[in-house]
Amino acid sequence: MATVRAIFQPLAGGQQHAPQLVSLAQEPWLDRLIISSAFSNSAGVAAVSAALAPVAGVCRAFIGVRNGSTTAQATAALLKLGVELYALDTATRGRIFHPKAFIATGPNQARAIVGSANLTHAGLFNNIEAGTDMELDLADASDKAFVDTMLDGFDDLIVNHPQHCFRIGSGREIVDLMKQGILEDERNPKTQTTFGSGKQGNATSKPRINLPFKSSPAKTKAKKPKIVPAAPAGTLPVAPPIYGQLVWAKPSLPRSDLQLNPGHAPGVLRLTQAKYKVGGAVIDQTTYFRNQVFGSLNWTFNTTAQKDEAVAPTSLVIAGVYVGDFDMPLSHKPAWAAGQGNYTTGLHWDKATSHIKQPGLVGRSLKLYQPASVGARYIVEID
Repeated sequence: MATVRAIFQPLAGGQQHAPQLVSLAQEPWLDRLIISSAFSNSAGVAAVSAALAPVAGVCRAFIGVRNGSTTAQATAALLKLGVELYALDTATRGRIFHPKAFIATGPNQARAIVGSANLTHAGLFNNIEAGTDMELDLADASDKAFVDTMLDGFDDLIVNHPQHCFRIGSGREIVDLMKQGILEDERNPKTQTTFGSGKQGNATSKPRINLPFKSSPAKTKAKKPKIVPAAPAGTLPVAPPIYGQLVWAKPSLPRSDLQLNPGHAPGVLRLTQAKYKVGGAVIDQTTYFRNQVFGSLNWTFNTTAQKDEAVAPTSLVIAGVYVGDFDMPLSHKPAWAAGQGNYTTGLHWDKATSHIKQPGLVGRSLKLYQPASVGARYIVEID
């Protein structure tokens, strides 16, 4: 039967998680060690590296990435120790890899520390964290079932989700992940966020991890946006943009909107009705986008093409990763309604086309947000 001890850092006698993890890694009977952490930084790894080094050959580490917190320096430190290192990238803003579990197993016994502490300096020493330190007897059926369930879960990630649970085996791979914004750089810290804050890398186009997912209830009232000063023209924000009010959503993006159909690609996101409601009534898309969503922009009439034109300053966020800012052209032509399924307004992807032209984005949802303040940008989010 398990022996269970509570860890309540730092409230219970000045407890800290770091010494507990060190003692776990030093168990004389240990023949397998699992480390699982949502976030990790180099200071967190350094706190336990001396204890991990002798058992690195039997250690697997599962670390969450694309979360705005896990750093390239932390993964490099783990790799240098010689652990078998796996990155967990769910490829969606709607969920992140979040378990904090440290499990040592031997022939007849096991020990597990499970709780809220990440492999970061704050998580191991300073944050108010709660956890459970369990000594388990593998001859006991319930103890064994607990250990088997945990270990099987991590094995399942490797075997059945190789796109999202992938091994990091070299420093070059770490640098590439950092350049993509999937790992943070401690030399250039950004605002920490579970949405990530780097540039989009090729991995962003991967499909979302195929696991059960429950959507949150629809909001009945949009939150009042925070007022922030607009970024100077031509600059690249170092953190994800502030969201204004949601003004439109398209629940399942077709290949045509992502410019993936063979042959001619129009380069346009069709701003259709998509059954979107405002104030309980379905929008009239023939006027809603031209007069309300983008009504404040400077529209001009193109006499040659017989259509209204404008430019929408837009920030693009894909799978939780801020991609960058783009000035996206807009076109509005009432005559299109007759032959285009009542589509009269289009947002041109223009220079953002290479980011959205990804098969992994087919079927995902797109949301359009108003600027959070005067002079700020619209946000197009695909997740």
